[in-house]
Amino acid sequence: MQPIDSVYTDIRDIAGLCRESETAADMGFTGKLTIHPDQIEVVNAAFTPSAEEIERAEILVRAFDENRREGKMAFTFEGSMVDVPHLKRAEQLLAIAAQIAAQNS
Repeated sequence: MQPIDSVYTDIRDIAGLCRESETAADMGFTGKLTIHPDQIEVVNAAFTPSAEEIERAEILVRAFDENRREGKMAFTFEGSMVDVPHLKRAEQLLAIAAQIAAQNS
């Protein structure tokens, strides 16, 4: 099950919608409900992984593969401890990016 954020009701406040959508994405939500067509582009932008996020996720997945071969399921990555939940989030981000790329091609 993927968490989806609720609607932002002030349809004229695009800046507020943008802030709230970015916060929800940072918190791990995978999308946001909209109530007006003008909100769709803003919400899609907030929940579309950036090139930097995609690159970091790819590097993390490769690092996991290398560490797994050494029997490690937790290790230090970019100065922080990572483990299986981080791998799952990276894989989820890459799957979302692939779906978006397929829809746009």
